[in-house]
Amino acid sequence: MSNSNSSNRRYRARDIKVSFAGVPVLQGVDFDVVPGKIHGLFGHNGAGKSTLLKILAGVHQQDAGQLFLGDESIALTSPRDALKQGIACVYQELRLIPGMTVWQNLFLGRELRKNGLLDDVAMKEHTRQVLQDYKLKVQPSSLVRDLSHPDKQMLEVVANLDRDARFLFLDEPTTALEGAQAEALLLSVQRIAREKNIGVVLVSHKLDEVLGVCDEATVMCGGKVIYHAKSNIAKQDIIDAIVGDAGSALNESELTTRKQPDTASTPYLDVRSLRTERLRNVSLQAWPGEVVGIYGLAGAGRTRFCRTLYGLEKLLGGEVRLAAKSYRVSSPANAISQGVGYLTEERKKDGIVPLMSSFTNATLPILRRFRKHALVDHNKAAQSARQILVEMNTRGDLRGPIKSLSGGNQQKVLLARVIGQNAKLVLLDEPTKGVDIGAKADIYAIIRRMAAEGRCVVVVSSEEEELLEIADRVLVFHQGSCDGLAVAADELSIAGLRKAAWSGNISIL
Repeated sequence: MSNSNSSNRRYRARDIKVSFAGVPVLQGVDFDVVPGKIHGLFGHNGAGKSTLLKILAGVHQQDAGQLFLGDESIALTSPRDALKQGIACVYQELRLIPGMTVWQNLFLGRELRKNGLLDDVAMKEHTRQVLQDYKLKVQPSSLVRDLSHPDKQMLEVVANLDRDARFLFLDEPTTALEGAQAEALLLSVQRIAREKNIGVVLVSHKLDEVLGVCDEATVMCGGKVIYHAKSNIAKQDIIDAIVGDAGSALNESELTTRKQPDTASTPYLDVRSLRTERLRNVSLQAWPGEVVGIYGLAGAGRTRFCRTLYGLEKLLGGEVRLAAKSYRVSSPANAISQGVGYLTEERKKDGIVPLMSSFTNATLPILRRFRKHALVDHNKAAQSARQILVEMNTRGDLRGPIKSLSGGNQQKVLLARVIGQNAKLVLLDEPTKGVDIGAKADIYAIIRRMAAEGRCVVVVSSEEEELLEIADRVLVFHQGSCDGLAVAADELSIAGLRKAAWSGNISIL
């Protein structure tokens, strides 16, 4: 449908409030999107940015407050409903179908027909015109999987605009892009916004990149707007707003004092200039018996680092040593055989096997230990798992499907899996994600116990309080790199961590 009659109307959110499970997430947010302008939306992990974006795009509905197109109040019940109003969102995980062509993706769900048959000729010609109009240099018949990531990003943008979107929300559009690619993408978005009079919202952690194209900026914290500027937008002002009141009491000297490990001993994990497709110049050291915390913004490379050490992503350069020996890994099975255990951030996606029991889930990587005459002694395996799970205060029916347990108890089963492997290097990615307060305390105790047993424990967490409580030292990842500098956790503050993560000036730690 055409939205030309609303091309000069701004999209407004007023006093938006929403709670999930009784917890306030947005607390009276006002937000405007102006046609032809780019609005940068910033904030720390959990600030409410994504929730606001989903409400504006029709994914969630607000509990209170109103949305307006011009002076007209609108109600959105779905993304399809939002698109009918000219509102679209492009998420970090693209929804293109790799095995289909550019023109097939452009017309997905709205194919043209002639005499009851698909009109391929008309769709290809329209796609050619659209690509030319938006200066996207790809061919209509190219497979999406063969495109570069920036071209895929732009194709999804163009696909939404071709559906008459007048307001476009881009969630972390440059996370997977290098500097020149990101700059080219954002300049293209800026040009389209100006030429087509499209109102654009950019959500990003990369301040330097996004501020170069923004007309106004908003910072959220704790579900509220705490900073807004339409001119003279300064990076430092945004960082100060994100750091918050704690920043005023920040002692800079705390950020320059580093805890010195016993350099006379050999680090168990020694990473020098590690490089992958998405990581560059990652260096860090960790010793047996300590908990090393890794902090950074979403997309900073923390998870990819753990996945690389576990053999899930390919190492392209640099050096990794375990216990002073060169470490090369080709698969998770290979990592396990070398004493590396990994707790994934996505428990339900690639952690648990939902219909298997807790005992089976806990022993999956080590079932061969219980093999006798080519058969697995499942009773012996369950007995081994039970001993670990009971010590961890795991509750629920451990013989039944693990999906029946609470999130916290599922997480304990996955931790039991790592312990059962006798892993010497333990990689924990967001170990308390989706668990309640009681389970968190138990998991913290388990982590400290693993370190006390002499294991080298690396914890990735988005929660500053968590890292400051359980880590001995903390390192910061920024845009796919880590300089190896670590700070004693007891010399850090929440404000200090946020400042380092946002500024990109890791050396201040």
